[in-house]
Amino acid sequence: MRQRLENHSELFITHNFISRFSQHEFDVAFQNVLSDDQAKSALSALLLIEGLPDRAQWETRLDPPQSSHWEILAKAVAVCFDHQSQKATDIRWIKLVYFIISGRVNFSSGQADLLESIRLYPDHGDMRMVRPFIRATEISLRMMEFKENDANSDLPDPHQESFWNEVYKKTRCIPRGHEGNPHIKEKKKIVELIRIADLINSHFHSTITHTGLDARHDSSFGLILYAIDLLIESASSYSHTSAIGRSTLRTIVECFITLSYLISKNDASLWLKHRDHGNGQTKLSLLKNLSADNVPRFVDLELLEALANEDQWMEFSDINLGSWSSKNLREMAIDSNMKDVYDSYYDLCSGYTHGHWSAIRNSTFTTCVNPLHRFHRIPAPINFGMRSIVDDGIILVNRMLDELEKIYPKFEYRIGTKLKTTTKRNRPKRPRKARASL
Repeated sequence: MRQRLENHSELFITHNFISRFSQHEFDVAFQNVLSDDQAKSALSALLLIEGLPDRAQWETRLDPPQSSHWEILAKAVAVCFDHQSQKATDIRWIKLVYFIISGRVNFSSGQADLLESIRLYPDHGDMRMVRPFIRATEISLRMMEFKENDANSDLPDPHQESFWNEVYKKTRCIPRGHEGNPHIKEKKKIVELIRIADLINSHFHSTITHTGLDARHDSSFGLILYAIDLLIESASSYSHTSAIGRSTLRTIVECFITLSYLISKNDASLWLKHRDHGNGQTKLSLLKNLSADNVPRFVDLELLEALANEDQWMEFSDINLGSWSSKNLREMAIDSNMKDVYDSYYDLCSGYTHGHWSAIRNSTFTTCVNPLHRFHRIPAPINFGMRSIVDDGIILVNRMLDELEKIYPKFEYRIGTKLKTTTKRNRPKRPRKARASL
């Protein structure tokens, strides 16, 4: 080409330049390719694209495309979609070599070995160095390729977006299914969770000292039982392998850090503060809904009123709009030496609770595997194939039980260990209901 075309330095082998080739220039440039029947047949795929700048050149030399050419075009895009792939690097090598042959890129005498590696690519030199060099150099030549700073350029407008828009309209999406299959109920673990909840219930009764308000006793057992209840609910359905399972795990993490913080501080006023904060929030919800025009259907105003007045008349309860501990959860985790739990679980799980993009992407979208659609995201059925949160929930519950034993000892049972069988003979006795006096 360099020998047969005097103006070879003004030409280039991309579609925008080819569109300005004369008939003679085109034939000289592509005579070897078009003389190969297999290559010529594959190139008919170019005619599928109406907006191709050089379509008129190819149309006079290629056979009309068949429906099978869509697959050829898709495969060509797929192998080059990753700009660092072998095929993509090969194409970028061709572009670089053309600039070298046409004299627009020169090398010094000290770069002779590098030039030889490019000439004999990929069979000479260290490819760990040669390939990155090819890609980086090709990028640096794109201003020259597109003549971005040339006001007198007669090249057609960039056609990248028009290409993607056209092939999107002409082909259908191919959704990729979610990874993993829906999991069945964790029946064995559900049984273990229920049994451990019964044992905790018994330990609650064996450690209670009075029937008055005991914030430490109630909250320590309550936080654990709440975490177990959530885990049982999740394990009993597909939710333990779905987005809601991540939100459940976040709540369990918060319960664990709250319990660890309260126990580490060993301050009776903090336990009471935690309880009063919850009562204040209930009071706030009640007052807001009493003045609301439309009360949400799930809200039970009578229940809210009963809960808000349970410890004391709600008129005497304060409403604290900040954190009950005056610290955020991360600070509480650090203070209780549980930063490892916070770092491992909280940020990722919080994304599912707050609707962060990564959670939305993983839950409600899948990838369209049609290369001609740029592997874009498309809506998918609900994802029940995520990794289960049950095992992590059990780990956290067991660690909560470790914390509980610090203040209410002699509870050696853990989930995953052999539990004592409860029979009528060794079942703990429950307090009898007091008869109503007349």
